[in-house]
Amino acid sequence: MKALIQKIRQSSLSMKYKSIIVDIIGYLFVLLFLYTAANKIWRFHNFEWVLSTLPVIGRLSKLIAFAVPTAELLTTALLLSPVGRKVGLLFSLLLMLIFTGYLLFMVMYTNDLPCNCGGVISKLSWKQHIIFNLVFLILSIIAIRFDQDIARAKQAKR
Repeated sequence: MKALIQKIRQSSLSMKYKSIIVDIIGYLFVLLFLYTAANKIWRFHNFEWVLSTLPVIGRLSKLIAFAVPTAELLTTALLLSPVGRKVGLLFSLLLMLIFTGYLLFMVMYTNDLPCNCGGVISKLSWKQHIIFNLVFLILSIIAIRFDQDIARAKQAKR
C-alpha cells in the first residue's frame, strides 16, 4: 500500500494537479495582496492613523504603513514571476503568519478593536477574519509543500 501511495505521489498526473493547485493558490494570494495593498494605499492616512493608535505599534506606524503594502506588492510580483514563485510563496506564509498573529493579539489583548480593512474584508467579524487568515495560512503551507514536491520530481527526472 505504501509503495502504491508513493507511486501515485510521484506520477506526472499527480505533479500536474499539484502544479495547478500551486498556481491557483498563488493567484488567490495575488488577488488578496493586490486588493489589500490597494486599499491600504488608497486610504493611507486612515491606515496610518489606525496603526498609530495601537499600543504595540504607536511610533512605528508610518514605517509599518509603508512596509505592509510594499511587502504585499513585492510578494505579488514574486508570485507572478516563475523565478520568484518559491520566494513569493514563502513571503505569503510569512505575511499570513504576521497578519494572523496581529489579529489574535488584538482579540486577546485589546478592548477597542479598530479595523482598517476595506471593502468585503471589513464586513467580517474579528473571528471570521481570523478564520479567513487561517485558511490562507493553510493554503500557503499546501502550496509550499506541493511546490517542493514538484521541484523534487523535476530534479529526479534529470
